[in-house]
Amino acid sequence: MQAKRVGFTALFLAVVFAFGMVAQAAERHPPAFELTSLDGKKFTQNDLTNKVTLMVFWASSCGTCKKELPKISDLQKKMEKQGFQVLAVGFADAESDIRKYATSNPRTFNFPVLYDTGDRVATQWGVQGTPTLFLIDKKGQVVLSHLGGGLLESRAFQKKLDALIGSPI
Repeated sequence: MQAKRVGFTALFLAVVFAFGMVAQAAERHPPAFELTSLDGKKFTQNDLTNKVTLMVFWASSCGTCKKELPKISDLQKKMEKQGFQVLAVGFADAESDIRKYATSNPRTFNFPVLYDTGDRVATQWGVQGTPTLFLIDKKGQVVLSHLGGGLLESRAFQKKLDALIGSPI
């Protein structure tokens, strides 16, 4: 019986990590940060207010990121006029690799690409892997977090985004 319980627990954890998790975060302000975009613009936690923000932590070596970023780009295009923004934070990667991937895929990156030198911000935010996404409300509070792919297809995400934006996506 004990072996079955251990096996079930291991299987459950494998499924959760394979498909990513959507966590309804208790509304909280993320740690203060300052990051610079690849074009030299500074961004801080103040840039997370007055717009609904999807903050995406990614790496150029991440296969799931390469599949998800174009979907995120499409969402950005669709929702931009409703006060929605995306900030992509490259981390766990060399800045030159982040820059090379972003410049090689200009259609995907219709939003700022920031670089997290030394992975400081990712560590402060508790990022454990790529991609990790945070949905942030207009007050600058994290309302949902997700590790892995499939977030945009998640009902929890769609409902939360609808509520924050005020219209269906």
